[in-house]
Amino acid sequence: MSNQFKEQRIAIKDLSLWDENARFPDEYFNKTETELIEYFLSSEKIYKIKSFAKAVVDDFDLPQLEKIVVLDNDERLIVLEGNRRLTVYKLLNNPELITNLNIKGFFKNLSSRISIDENYKLDCLVTEDQGQGLRYIERKHEKGNNEVGWGDAERAHDKDRRGRAKKNDFLKIGISKIVRKLNLPEKLKENVLGRGYVTTFFRLLVNQQAWDIFGFKLDDRGNLTVADKDFENKLKVIILNILKKKNFNGDRLDSRSLNKSEQIEAYLKSIKKEDVTKVKEEIEKSSQKTLWGDTITTIKTGTKRSFPKSSARKYLIPRDCILQIPQTKINNIYKELRDDLILDDTKKSVPNAAGVLFRVFLEISIDYLLDKEGISLPEKAKLTQKINKAANFLEANEIAKKDQLANIRKVATYRNNILSIQNFHDYVHSYKSEPTSNDLKTKWDNLQEFFEILWEYLCNRKSLKKTP
Repeated sequence: MSNQFKEQRIAIKDLSLWDENARFPDEYFNKTETELIEYFLSSEKIYKIKSFAKAVVDDFDLPQLEKIVVLDNDERLIVLEGNRRLTVYKLLNNPELITNLNIKGFFKNLSSRISIDENYKLDCLVTEDQGQGLRYIERKHEKGNNEVGWGDAERAHDKDRRGRAKKNDFLKIGISKIVRKLNLPEKLKENVLGRGYVTTFFRLLVNQQAWDIFGFKLDDRGNLTVADKDFENKLKVIILNILKKKNFNGDRLDSRSLNKSEQIEAYLKSIKKEDVTKVKEEIEKSSQKTLWGDTITTIKTGTKRSFPKSSARKYLIPRDCILQIPQTKINNIYKELRDDLILDDTKKSVPNAAGVLFRVFLEISIDYLLDKEGISLPEKAKLTQKINKAANFLEANEIAKKDQLANIRKVATYRNNILSIQNFHDYVHSYKSEPTSNDLKTKWDNLQEFFEILWEYLCNRKSLKKTP
């Protein structure tokens, strides 16, 4: 495929914000640039324009790392990718675009630290084919630019190698080295130091309680020594407990159950010699040889539904998500979403069909629950009301815990959230809004636990007393 882009340096005065950028609601189509900028400034928590601007000024002497993607439509040079960045440069050049006096003052102070005017040029990739430009948006916002973010251990290594490491950074490095040398399956070591578990792992070990209990010490060069001669064995227990999200007594072990120093201390002191034996037995029981003679472990670790989750699968619903749905139509929709409607990067992908059907599955699943429980709502009740009624019922009857209902409540509560019901509505009613395969899979990953709880209850339903 031939390259349909040309590299240019373009003055910020000649670049226009894109009113159809996904960050802008439908009502901002055809709005003025000033109105688009005001929208970005309307929520610092979401768009972080002020913090972005400060970072730009702090690193103003550095060459531009990420190019702006521009569509040349013969009338204007429209920024398809880089609207927040362009907004920052326009405001640094002209703080008078801002009506809020406090924010205006903030940008005036920042712009006084640099030399910038309307002719300041940005590195751009320019195309006349909007479809080609949108490929960059997909790569960055759907695929994370194919980047892998650093974890705690990597950040600690970076600080060490740049001479900026502190006491806890050296401790993380030292513990990571010990973990990698442990006689444990590589999968377990990789998992505990990877995304989803490493935060809990270091919360347990990088604190004063752990320093005292295990006798951690750092020499002048940051090398770690441990007074507790049995530390490596205890570390194996900690690793397995964290991955399974529970200790050997069956008590919950995660970020919520370890958010106080006394909870951490109690857990660390509770580790017994017999626990080390249990780790060995469980690993041996769960190990098997491959055809090539390698040993792998089949230990099932606790699943942490992070946001966003990997979306490499071909369909909306993972094959290992088994829902037993007694109602024929709803079960057929579930089967179509799990087995028929393809969501990948091929031409056979049908995100529009999957998005619409996903929204239908969500609503009629909740309707089925409300109907079976005799929970009445006004005839024209909105889906948000139905969701809240269903969630209240499940929580009141102890069918689901509060944290297990957090994501479904987000559907009914948060507009500026990927789970927002408005996004589901747009799949059906907006001709300008089109779901992406990755977004749909991310939504399912965050709502799967709710559907599993809902349909497990409905399959084994008994008469309940409490109502929402």
